[in-house]
Amino acid sequence: MHRHHPQTVFQTLMRKYETERAEKASAIPELEQKVRAQLENRQDTNRWMEVIRRYTEITVLDESILFELVDRIEVGEARKVNGQRICDVKVVYRYVGSVDDALAQERQEAYEKLYKVGIYCRLSVDDASNSAKAKNYIPADESVSIENQYELLSKFVMLNGWTEVKSYRDDGYSGGNFQRPGFLEMLEDARHGLINLILVKDLSRLGRDFVEVGRYTDVIFPSLGCRFVSVLDCLDTEGDNTDMLHFRSLMNDYHLKDLSGKIKSVLHAKMRSGQYIAAYAPYGYRKSEEDRHRLVIDVEAAAVVRRMFELRRGGMAYGKIAAVLNSEGILSPRWYWAKRYGNGSCKYANLWMYATVKNILTNEVYTGNLIQNQTGSRSYKDDTMIYKPESEWIRHEALHEAIISPEVWNEVQAINHERTRLSADNAPPKPFLFTGKLICADCKAPLQGNRETQRRKNGTSKKYVSYFCSRYTASGYGACSRHTIYEMTLTELVLSEIRAHAEALELDEAAMLDRLQAQRTAADAERLESVRQEIGKLRRRVYELEQMTAKLYEDKVCGSISAASFAVLLEKTEQERRQRTDRLDTLLAEVREYEQSAADIQSWAAVVRKHLHIRELDRETVDELIDRIEVGEKTVIDGKNVRDIKIYYRFVGNI
Repeated sequence: MHRHHPQTVFQTLMRKYETERAEKASAIPELEQKVRAQLENRQDTNRWMEVIRRYTEITVLDESILFELVDRIEVGEARKVNGQRICDVKVVYRYVGSVDDALAQERQEAYEKLYKVGIYCRLSVDDASNSAKAKNYIPADESVSIENQYELLSKFVMLNGWTEVKSYRDDGYSGGNFQRPGFLEMLEDARHGLINLILVKDLSRLGRDFVEVGRYTDVIFPSLGCRFVSVLDCLDTEGDNTDMLHFRSLMNDYHLKDLSGKIKSVLHAKMRSGQYIAAYAPYGYRKSEEDRHRLVIDVEAAAVVRRMFELRRGGMAYGKIAAVLNSEGILSPRWYWAKRYGNGSCKYANLWMYATVKNILTNEVYTGNLIQNQTGSRSYKDDTMIYKPESEWIRHEALHEAIISPEVWNEVQAINHERTRLSADNAPPKPFLFTGKLICADCKAPLQGNRETQRRKNGTSKKYVSYFCSRYTASGYGACSRHTIYEMTLTELVLSEIRAHAEALELDEAAMLDRLQAQRTAADAERLESVRQEIGKLRRRVYELEQMTAKLYEDKVCGSISAASFAVLLEKTEQERRQRTDRLDTLLAEVREYEQSAADIQSWAAVVRKHLHIRELDRETVDELIDRIEVGEKTVIDGKNVRDIKIYYRFVGNI
C-alpha cells in the first residue's frame, strides 16, 4: 500500500486546479462570440417589439402591415382530426422569426425569476503592478484589470438575460482584507434588496481569505437572499457545482500566504543588504537622491538633533527639552518634513511632545547604525503590529554618516538608564479615583494623575493626589495650561452634588424629574412633532419608489422600455430612494433618542436615590454615576479663585 505525502497530494490538486482554470480562460473567446450573437438577437427583438406594439388594437389586415411585420407564412397540408379538417400554419416574423408558446413560456419564467445583478470587480496592488495602468506596455494578462473584469461580466449578464443594476469596484485593495468600500457598499445594497445576484470573474476577486470567503458564500449571501456566481470557476450557489468552491477558496488563501511570504523575503533581503526600506527617513536625515535606500544627513534637522542630545547630556528631562524647542518655534518632525519635502501643510499640531523627544534620544540610527525588522505584523491575515525579539533584528554598524559621536550617545543612554532605574525602584502606581473621567475643558485632552508630597515646617509631610492637563506636560508646557486640581477638592465637590441631587429626589421626586424633563424645551417638542410628520411623508414616498422600481422591472421584461432607458430610470429612482431612506433612518434615530431620554431620567434617579447618605466616594460609585468631568483653568475674579467644573452624569448629562 502506497502512502502519499500530503505535500505531493497538495501539488497534484494545485496542478489540477490550474489546468481547469486554464481551460476556463481559453473558453473566453467562445463566450464573447455567443454574447455578440445574443446581443444581435436582443436588438432584433427590441425592433420587432417596437413595430408590433403599434398594432395592439388592429382590426383590419392590409398589405402594408403584412410587409412591415411578416417575413413569410408556412402552410402545412390539411388533414382530418376527430372529423375536422385542420392544417398547421406557422407565421415567421421579421427580425425574430417564429414566436410560439415556448417563447412566451420562456418570457414568463424570466419574469418570475428576474435577477438583479451586482457586478463586483477587485484589483489588488500586486495585480496593479502588472497592469497597463502601472506600466507603459500591455501586460500578458489584461483580464486582471478592473475594466476588463467589468466588460467580461457585463457580457455574461447580457448572455444570461439578467439585469445589471450596479457595478462595485475596489481598485488597489488586498483580497485578504474585506473592509473595502466597494464590497461594503455591495453588501449594503444586498441588505436593502437592490441586488439579488453577486457576480465575480473568479473566486479570488471576492477574497483570498479561506475562512471569510466561506462565511460569505455559505452564510451571509444566502441570508441576504443573494445568489453568488463566479464565472471562470463555473461556481454557482444555486447549482450542483459547489463541491470545488471551498477547495478553490483554499487555493486562493494559499496564494495570499505565498505572496506574503515572498514579499517578506524580498524585504528581508533588502534589509540584510543594508538598504533602508522605511517610507520616511528619521528626523535629521533624508533619503539620498542617487539611492533612495541610503540615508544622508539633513544639515538643518541634524543641528536640532545634536542640540537635543546636548540638552539631555546636561540632565534636562524629555518634557523640558520639548518645552525649549516649542518656545523657540522649531518645527516638529512632521511639520519639518511637510514644509521641506511635502506639500507645506500637516494635519497634526506643530508641537514637540514628550514621546517625540524620547524616541529621538533613544534611536541608535543617529550613531550611524541601522537597526530594522524590530516590528512586524502578526500574520498575513492580521495587520496588528508587534515588537519582535532582539534576536530577529537586522543590524548594520556604521552604515551611514553619524550625527552623534559614540561618546555622546553612551553618556545620554547612561542618563536614560539611570532615570529608568529610579522610576522602576518606586512603588507600583495605584489607580487614581478619577482616572479616565477628567477632561480639560479647553483642549479636551484627558487629565492625568500625580502623587506629590508636601513637607511642612514642623518636619511632617502629607501626600496629595492632583490632576493636570496631559497635553500641557507632554508638550513641555507649550500647549494649553496646567489646569491643576486636587483630588481632595474634587471629591468634596462631587460628594456634595450627589447628596444634593439625592436629597432633592427624596423631598419631591416628581418635581425633580419634571425639572430634568423641562430641560427638553418646548422647541424640542415642536421639533419632535415636525419630525414625526416628516417620517410619515418619507415612508409613503419610499413605498411609492419601491412600487415604481417593481414596475420598471416589469416594463423591462415585457419590452416596454429599452435597456438604456431602464438603466437611467432605475438609477434615478434608486438614488432618490437611498436619499429618502437615509433621511428616514436619521429621523427615526432622533425620535428614539428623544424617547429614550425619558427612560434615562428614571434610570439616573434610581441610581442617585441609593446614595442619599453617601459619606465616602469610591471608584465603583464614580463609574456608576459619572460619565465625565470637565475641568476649567483657575481664574481670579474680584480677588477670588474661580474655576468652572461641569459634571456630566450617566443617562442625563450635565444638570
